[in-house]
Amino acid sequence: MTNPDKRTSYLRKLVSAARSLVTYQVGLPVGCIRINAILSGLKVYGITDIEYPVFGEYLQVTQDLPISTDRLFWDRDVLRKKDKILEGINQKFRDPIFETCYTIIQRHATPHEAPPQSI
Repeated sequence: MTNPDKRTSYLRKLVSAARSLVTYQVGLPVGCIRINAILSGLKVYGITDIEYPVFGEYLQVTQDLPISTDRLFWDRDVLRKKDKILEGINQKFRDPIFETCYTIIQRHATPHEAPPQSI
């Protein structure tokens, strides 16, 4: 069995990351970081027909906030204040991000991996 081409490999990673986000295996910030990195990887290999800008938009808005392991280095009092801002941003972006994740799963998962349309 040969290794899949880069496009297929990155699409599998993209679907996996989208699943991790909608199942709460990872939080919104970490999920967006991962998906945005995968999308950037696709572009490096010249695959420019796949774009989901909501992840970059979320990361742009949260760039000055403590997300991921950066939180370990913040003062707890400051962190509490920043978390209130982050919670508001998360509420605003959650539905569009989740909808995009479901779109990614439906479009790019192989047929036997795709979830049913409705339960």
